[in-house]
This record gives sequence, C-alpha cells and structure tokens, in this order.
Amino acid sequence: MSGWIQILLDFIWVSAGLALVAFSLGLILGELKIVNIAQGDLMMVGAYSMYSLRELPFLLALFITFVFGLLLGFVLERGVLRWVYDKGFMATLLATWGVGIVLEQGVATIFTVSQRGVDPPLKDLVTIGAIVYPEYRIMVAAGIVVLLAILLILVYRTSIGLRLRASIDNVEMASVLGISPQRTFAMVFSVATALAVLAGALIAPTIAINPTLGLSFLAPAFFAVLVSKQGSLAGPVVGAIAVELVFTLLQAYLNITVAESILFGLLALFIVLKPQGISWSWKTAREKAS
Repeated sequence: MSGWIQILLDFIWVSAGLALVAFSLGLILGELKIVNIAQGDLMMVGAYSMYSLRELPFLLALFITFVFGLLLGFVLERGVLRWVYDKGFMATLLATWGVGIVLEQGVATIFTVSQRGVDPPLKDLVTIGAIVYPEYRIMVAAGIVVLLAILLILVYRTSIGLRLRASIDNVEMASVLGISPQRTFAMVFSVATALAVLAGALIAPTIAINPTLGLSFLAPAFFAVLVSKQGSLAGPVVGAIAVELVFTLLQAYLNITVAESILFGLLALFIVLKPQGISWSWKTAREKAS
C-alpha cells in the first residue's frame, strides 16, 4: 500500500507541472496556430532564472522570473514570430526551433553545461501513512491546481476569455468585431511564455538544472495537447493528467525506458486513429450519455 501512495503522490506532482506546460502550449497552438518547439527551453530559462536569483527570497525570485517570462514572450513574439505567421507551418516550426537553440546555447555559454541546483524554500517532510514526502512538492502541486483553476475561470467566465475564445474560433471575424489580432497574439504568447518559465522555476528546486532539462516535458506536453479537441483550453490540462496516468501505470510494472516507448507508441496510434482529439467537456459527455 505504501508503494502505491508514493506512486500516487509522484503522479500528482508530475501531472501538475505537466498540466501547466500543456496549458501554455494549448494557448499558443489554439490562438496562434503554431507549434512552439521552444516551450521546453522556456522552462529551462525559468529554472536558470531561479538559480541566478537564488540569493533573493524565493517568492520574490519567483515573481521576478514570471515578469521576465512575460517580457521575454513579448520580445519573441514581436521580434520573431510576427514575421512568420503568414509563411506557413514549416516557417513557424523552424522559427521556434531556432529560438530554442539560441536559448539553449545562450544559457550554456553563460552558465556552462555543468548541472546547477536551487534549494527548496520548504525543506520539511510530510508524513502520509508510512510515506514521507517533500512538503515543497505538495504545496507547489496545490498552487498549480489553484492557478490553473483561476486561468480556466478567466478563459470561460470573463469577457477577456470570451474575446480570446472568439479569436481562436475565427480570427477574421473577431477582428471585424474590434478584437485586435496583433494585440491578442502578443498577449497570448507573452502569457504562455511566462507560464512555461514559471513551470521551470517551480520545478527547479527538485531537479538538476541543465540546458536540456525542458526536453523531458516537451513531448508529453505536446501529446497532452494533441489528444484534446483542437482549440480547447481545458482539454490540454485533462490530457496531461491522462498522459501521465498512463505513464505512471506503465512505469509501475516496467522500467522507465520501456514505459516511455510504449506510452509514445500508444499516443502516436491514438492520434492516427483519432486525429481530431477528444472533447473533455463535461457538457459533451452528458450529451453523449443521454
């Protein structure tokens, strides 16, 4: 029983971080219609930002890192992506790939490729049955859940979210109604970048920081987005939980290499068989049930 409690706690912790990254990817793919290969590298930037600010109080460093993520996203969108929106899928793919390489090489030049570390602000252990678990991971997972809930409420229950969803559904019609596509694109990419940077900052105290740390999150996050209905913003969150659940169950019985191979094989097969994804809407589920 204690082993399964440990697995459950790890599942909650990893799912929370993955859901935050998947939500940010879903924002970019849904609104800008581009695949951001650099999303994992943006996580890495967040981790290194926390390392650079490690002498400051943790919450202050986290706030500065988030603001830096907003500014970085705005600069990348205005300086790079705005010029390739109308150039097609391959151009945007190569542009974000190039951004990722620049970020990786820049960080490697400044910090070298040696692993770095950040001390967690909470070092106590929480006892759950026969298991002791880091308090920091529990608090961060809870914080991410609250943050995602707030973001989804903003998306589905506010006028800002209505404008965002309108431009996702039909950017031309939204522009006719007075919603500026350029302003919306800049805002969405800036927020999505800041969320990815924040995810990297939050996991920084739990991992060895190196220039390629975001790659392990990138593929699962993309699959989480792809298994959800295109344009859905809640779907990537549920998709992240589903992807991590399958991986956790596989990893409980198989070694990590075999588990990853089977997971990605199953996800690739799912996308081939159901390329339109799944609508994770409770309303849709009720309508199908009736």
